[in-house]
Amino acid sequence: MRPIHGAVFDVDGTLLDSMEIWENLSERYLESLGVKAEPGLSRILNTMSTRQGTEYLIEHYGLKLDLQQAIAGINKMLYGFYSCEAPLKEGVRECLEELKSRKIPMIVATSGDRENVEAAFARHGILPYFQEILTCSEMNTDKTSPDIFMEAARRMQAAPEDVLVFEDALHALETAGKAGFQTAAVYDRYSAGQETEIRVTADYYLHSFLELSQIMSNWYES
Repeated sequence: MRPIHGAVFDVDGTLLDSMEIWENLSERYLESLGVKAEPGLSRILNTMSTRQGTEYLIEHYGLKLDLQQAIAGINKMLYGFYSCEAPLKEGVRECLEELKSRKIPMIVATSGDRENVEAAFARHGILPYFQEILTCSEMNTDKTSPDIFMEAARRMQAAPEDVLVFEDALHALETAGKAGFQTAAVYDRYSAGQETEIRVTADYYLHSFLELSQIMSNWYES
């Protein structure tokens, strides 16, 4: 693989150790409304953006709420977690500093909402590293489509093959790889059950961001 001219980062399960909140968020939200969730709801919503998932809940469960009301209720639950609790993954600071030192632009591409990401990043002091934050909800897309990755590359004025996409989810890695991006899978305990498929799909597999420094050294020494 060759040196990169841009990096795109997922947030949940990649930069932040935050997947726990998503494992039962929809169930918790429905419970707060007095509604019992169907078995396996989290798996159904797994590839959806916040907007798409909320639309599913409203339609499937007949919630007497409009989209903005439902999203506001969900975000209220989420905001407290991101602004006060969500921790960084190991080696994130070192990774961002390494990329910054090499003058590689960085953009966030997330299925989450901007307010929650900004709250967590501001608390950890990493917000200034990123050129922009792109969200699936604002772009009306999800990560089964390469749209958000292509937009990130466009804004960095880089070709997909010169951009490294960091993700923990198999479907997002598949999407980015098929669109021509280099991909780095980041270990997360919530996707560990798909590790074999993830390793086959990604160009790199990182147990920790601390491993990225050696990979980059190999690029520039070769």
